[in-house]
Amino acid sequence: MKFICIFISFFLVSCASVDKNQPEQVLYKDYSKQTNVNNSQNFQLSAKITLFIEKKGFTGRLIWITNDGKSNITILNPFNSVISKIYLNKHDNSIKISNLSSNKSEIERLIKKVFGNKETVFILEQMIKNPPDQLTNKKNVTLSYNDWLVDYEGLNKKENKRFPKYIELNKNEITLKIYIVDWKV
Repeated sequence: MKFICIFISFFLVSCASVDKNQPEQVLYKDYSKQTNVNNSQNFQLSAKITLFIEKKGFTGRLIWITNDGKSNITILNPFNSVISKIYLNKHDNSIKISNLSSNKSEIERLIKKVFGNKETVFILEQMIKNPPDQLTNKKNVTLSYNDWLVDYEGLNKKENKRFPKYIELNKNEITLKIYIVDWKV
């Protein structure tokens, strides 16, 4: 009996030390060659977000609506008040930021610090809308682009479209976590 108890305890300890699978590493040049099944679609995304810049943190919600190459992104605080709206137009590569907050300049500065130039904004939009082909429910993926690391976890499928459940974007001391609550195609 003593032997069985010892065996079970060793078995449980050894199982507890098993790490989860390491994410597959994908370079942007390989990612850009994949077929983008979600590319031309219209969709709506609702997500919880957490943003850390250096040691400052912000939580809130994100509502993202894309229609015919134009995206309206609404950022809400934890109390569901609109903080900012971002408009992306893929046809003319334009970005417009409309802030409804009392500290408008601070929010614009943070958004520019996070996303940088226009090209990066549209590439990150593409990475969010189109997860790497290697992503499955059992296999996580890390995609690298310039200084950005984009981690994907989990996969939802709707009408032959693929969407990640969780995305984390990291660059230097900036971390943006997106927990997708709902996708609508």
